[in-house]
Amino acid sequence: MPLSEAKLKKQLKSGEFARVYFFYGEESYLTSYYAGQIASKVTGDDSLAGFNHQRLDGQTCTVGEIEETVEALPVMAERKCVEVRDFDVASAGADALERLHALIADSPKSSVVVFWLDSVSADTKKNSKWKAFAAAVDKAGVSVHFPRKTEGDIVRLLCGGAQRRGCALSADNARLMVRRCGNDLNLLLGELDKLSALADRGEIKKEHIEGIGTQNLEASVFDLSKALIQGSYSKAYDIIAGLFSQREDPVSILAVLSSAYADLYRAKVAMSAGVRAETLADDFAYRGREFRLRNAARDCGRMSLPVLRDSLEILSEADRLLKSTRSDKRTVLEQTAAKLILLSRSKGASL
Repeated sequence: MPLSEAKLKKQLKSGEFARVYFFYGEESYLTSYYAGQIASKVTGDDSLAGFNHQRLDGQTCTVGEIEETVEALPVMAERKCVEVRDFDVASAGADALERLHALIADSPKSSVVVFWLDSVSADTKKNSKWKAFAAAVDKAGVSVHFPRKTEGDIVRLLCGGAQRRGCALSADNARLMVRRCGNDLNLLLGELDKLSALADRGEIKKEHIEGIGTQNLEASVFDLSKALIQGSYSKAYDIIAGLFSQREDPVSILAVLSSAYADLYRAKVAMSAGVRAETLADDFAYRGREFRLRNAARDCGRMSLPVLRDSLEILSEADRLLKSTRSDKRTVLEQTAAKLILLSRSKGASL
C-alpha cells in the first residue's frame, strides 16, 4: 500500500515490517535514510547483523541475483534485509519484470526487501513499467514517495537537527543556509554537521554560516543578480571574477542568472495582477525554494515588465554567443552584465 512518510515512521516504531518496500522521489537523502533504518531494525545489532544485511547495486545486478539473494535463508536469525538500490525498471525487459513481479508477490517471510532509488527517477504515473512495478509493491508491501520538501519543512528539519546535535539554530539562520546551499538535504545536513561542530553545543550564528558555510553556484549568481539590479559594476564584476576563479562553467553561470531573471519576471507579472508571488510555487516547481519567489518579489519593485522582457532577451543572446561562437566566455558574461546594468539604470524606474 502507498504510505506517507509520517505513517512509515509509525510503522518503523511499531516494529511490524512489510516484506517489500519501494522508496522513490526527489528526496534521495530520505530514500537512502529509510532504507538504512529498515535494515538496522530488521537485522538488529548482534554479531551476525552484517551477514543478514545484504546490498545489491541495481545498476549492475540481474533479476536472477535479486531472486537468489532474497530467497536465501538468513544466518541464524528469523529474518534478513535485502537492499536493492537503483534498479531501473524502465529499462528492464519484459521477462525480467515478470520474474521480479512474481518475486514481489511471493517473497519469503524470512526476507524484507527494500527497493530504493538514488540516481534513478521513477515516473509511476506515465511510465507503464514503473506504474506496474509500484502496483505490484503496493499489493504485496509498501511504497513511499518522497517529494521535494518545502522550505518550511527544511527549516524545521534543520532546526530540529541542530537541537539533536546539542546546538541552537534560529529559523532565520536555517533559511540563510537554504539560500546559500539550496534545498539538497544531503548537502544541508553535511553543512549542519560542520556548523554544529564549530558552534560547540552553542548557537549556530549568521557569522558561522557566512564564515565557513558552503555557498553554491545558485546563491553566488543570486548575489550577482542583486548587484546587477542595484547597478553595481564593481560588485558584479567581483562576483564574476570569483566564479571564474572557482572554475564554474560559464554556460551554467548564465543559465542560473537567466533563471534568476525569470523569477523576477514571474514575480512582477503576479504582482501586476494583484497576486502574491508565492502562489506561483506549485505552477513553476519552486517547492523547497519558495525563498526565490519572495526575493524576486522584493527585488523586482523598481523594474518594469518591459525592462525585464528586454533583460531576458539580452540573456538569450548571451546564451547564443556562449554556445555558438568562439568569443571569450568571460568577456561575454562581463558585457552581458554591463548591458543589464545600463538597461536597469536607464529604464528600471519606470513602472
